[in-house]
Amino acid sequence: MSNYIYIDVSLFFPKTNNIEISPVYFKKNVMERFAKLFGESAYYIDVDLIKFNIETQRGILRVPKSHYIKLRSSLTLSHKYEYEDCYYVIHKVSPLLLSLQSETRNYDF
Repeated sequence: MSNYIYIDVSLFFPKTNNIEISPVYFKKNVMERFAKLFGESAYYIDVDLIKFNIETQRGILRVPKSHYIKLRSSLTLSHKYEYEDCYYVIHKVSPLLLSLQSETRNYDF
């Protein structure tokens, strides 16, 4: 099994729809929220942005299993991007990257 957890996550801005962010700023905000909740040591945790779609502001994060709960809680409690109100939506979570591709809820037998 993998030592990592993959998180499919989106960033939404409820007051405005015209904010586009780059993959670098997306990860920067994730890490800032992580560090704000758990301290400066969060910057030393190996969190990778595997894929990011600028149009939908949706990305796939890879985090070690040992820090998954901390990252998820920091995303759940996050409410700011720079000075704009925002929130993260976690769509899927899996220890296998390939399983994020399938949609098992809508699968026809």
